[in-house]
Amino acid sequence: MPPALKDVIAERHSPRLQAVDQYIRLAHEQALNAALAMRMEEVAARLCCGERNARLLLARMQRLGWLVWTPGRGRGKVSTLVLRQDPAMLRTQQLRRLLDEGDMEAAFQGLPNEAQARIKEALPAFLGATPGGTLRIPFYRPLHALDPQHVTRRTEVHLVGQLLEGLTAFDRYKDCIVPALAHHWDCLEDGRRWRLWLRPGLRFHDGRPLRAQDVRATLLRLRDEDGPHQMLMAHVKQVDIQGLRIDVALRAPDQLFLNRLATHCCAILPEDDWLRDDFAQLPIGAGAFRLVRNNEHRATLAAFDGYWGARPLIDEIDLWVVPPGSPLPPVDLKLGTSRATDPNGSKASWTRLTQWEQGCEYVLLNPARAEFASAAARRSVGHWLRTHVALNTLGSMHRSATGWLPGWRHAPEPDRRAVAAPAVPRQLRIVTYQLDDLIVLARSVQEAFEQAGATVHLEILTAPTFVTRTWIGSADVVISGEVMGDDIAFGLHHCLSGVSHFHAWMGAAMKRSLATTCRHLAAEPDAEKRLAGWEKAFAEVAEAGAVHPMRHIRQQVEHAPHLGGVSLARCGWMDFRKLWLPD
Repeated sequence: MPPALKDVIAERHSPRLQAVDQYIRLAHEQALNAALAMRMEEVAARLCCGERNARLLLARMQRLGWLVWTPGRGRGKVSTLVLRQDPAMLRTQQLRRLLDEGDMEAAFQGLPNEAQARIKEALPAFLGATPGGTLRIPFYRPLHALDPQHVTRRTEVHLVGQLLEGLTAFDRYKDCIVPALAHHWDCLEDGRRWRLWLRPGLRFHDGRPLRAQDVRATLLRLRDEDGPHQMLMAHVKQVDIQGLRIDVALRAPDQLFLNRLATHCCAILPEDDWLRDDFAQLPIGAGAFRLVRNNEHRATLAAFDGYWGARPLIDEIDLWVVPPGSPLPPVDLKLGTSRATDPNGSKASWTRLTQWEQGCEYVLLNPARAEFASAAARRSVGHWLRTHVALNTLGSMHRSATGWLPGWRHAPEPDRRAVAAPAVPRQLRIVTYQLDDLIVLARSVQEAFEQAGATVHLEILTAPTFVTRTWIGSADVVISGEVMGDDIAFGLHHCLSGVSHFHAWMGAAMKRSLATTCRHLAAEPDAEKRLAGWEKAFAEVAEAGAVHPMRHIRQQVEHAPHLGGVSLARCGWMDFRKLWLPD
């Protein structure tokens, strides 16, 4: 069993918490400050223990000031108990203490669902920086599985990047690939062969040495195992290792191979570690943070002292699951919220960082429906929907999208007035997943089709179910969204290569054309020509009516003045390695 799971199990058996539970059992339906006569065998029965342990527990409760115990003399004699502490108040105090200490698992242990819901409503009061060097950040849901080769949602992608490490990395500010686990590389045979050298002395979070065979196993697993990112390494012919050297032979020239290695799905894992039952919940890697716990209540990332690069400046990041819509007090760091106030009510001291998301929310139309069969019909429906969405859902946090990226013009601007509805099916099934922004967009699209006379069924799936695409055959309209990571250029290539949802309903001819384009652009050494080629390819996708961009989102983060190192990554999060708190 991994150490992190042992820690969680130990926390769930807190002696102090057990004493509170035992006192509550003892005080059940008993009046406070009234003398209660009980034989020791009765006390033991209530406490579910032997008489010897019952005496020890009563002595402890008396030391804590919860009761006064006058023991009877001799076997079978009657003891006198006077209860001093209200059980409900004691439980409340204990829960507050546990939450103050960050011991969420113990706080929730054994409570009914209704009581757990009340605790969750109180969580915002305990967020923010702690004296122990932990930053507690609110998040609206538990994390999904963290297997890097199957992760697609931006939050999980970001966290994999904090926990795991690849051979290379992309530096947003230098706009180039930089060394990571590999300190040097050579491009051979015009990009058909790449040779990389591992840093010596690398270790995984659990202390195991990181070896060349771990690299080989990770890359071949990505090539051979079904998953959303399998195409990244589909052209790998062979991986040879010798000492710290790794030779990768490719079936075609690839000037983007280092960019591929920098993606989250190429993070290096211990060989066969993915066979563990709890691997996806608690992956082990060589990143700047190690995952201490990951459950329905929170995920905790602790700084990894054995990290090859600069150790994180903050000791621990705790992501607490807080119910959506909870009023958040000043908690040092807020993602995507309105302007915050500090404890004194001043707004000026907080810093707000904003940027337009590099990506978009979009609509897909199933060409199997007669009304969506032609590219012209799909473009007409897309323009009508874009106008409806622009008139009904745009605000300061959104703007209309006419292309995959802000600034691209591959679709007409929405009209200023409502557009006449084109022919639409009489019945429609719209599918999206559980993300507030997408649900708002989906309801707007539903409203447009219903106003045009269609009967619409809107299905909101969980994100893991949505990613499987098992539902795609029965859907008519899909509402989804994608956002690029820091390496925007390679993100475009990745989308066109097959990872994006718009490939599901794309015609075979266009799929072949995009595959050819991607191969040619991967072999192109000129970065500007590659970018122009990717934009042209997205224009062709829009012209074919295969994807209909609807909205761009404004990303936002606010932070208190005493929290340093905050920067806004293109995914909307920030690099945890650079965050720091005063002593």
